[in-house]
Amino acid sequence: MRQGFTLIELLVVVLIIGILAAIALPQYELSVEKARIADAIVQLKHITDAQEVYYLANGSYTNNLSDLGITTHQNGYLYTKYYYFQCFQNRACSASPRQGGGPVIEFTLLNDVTYHGKHWCHALTEEEKRICRTLGPVDTEYGNGKYFLLN
Repeated sequence: MRQGFTLIELLVVVLIIGILAAIALPQYELSVEKARIADAIVQLKHITDAQEVYYLANGSYTNNLSDLGITTHQNGYLYTKYYYFQCFQNRACSASPRQGGGPVIEFTLLNDVTYHGKHWCHALTEEEKRICRTLGPVDTEYGNGKYFLLN
């Protein structure tokens, strides 16, 4: 009567587990990054809405998130676990990754038909482009960078 497994059987099982892990891990990492981006998009849409309310009340947009009733840190940025948010004089706001890598999410409030209210995933590296490509189509290309339209 035979007990246990042979070395070949154990090696086959380990090989199968290794192949499954090699396939699953990149998809898992992509899903995690997309979830983080989705959170950043929700925050940016909240800032967009606050900017529009501010515009209706004051006749102009602001680059100070505190003016929108958003609690900021010492340098005027809103920090979340993975992104920091800021607005600029050109009436654009962005969510930039806090720890390197990852695409930047942007929106603009320019008063023209071409840009007003657009949200983009801004990618420079191939990895960022791979992530942004899953979120929307290419809207604008410049040099090595691409803007993928989110709305």
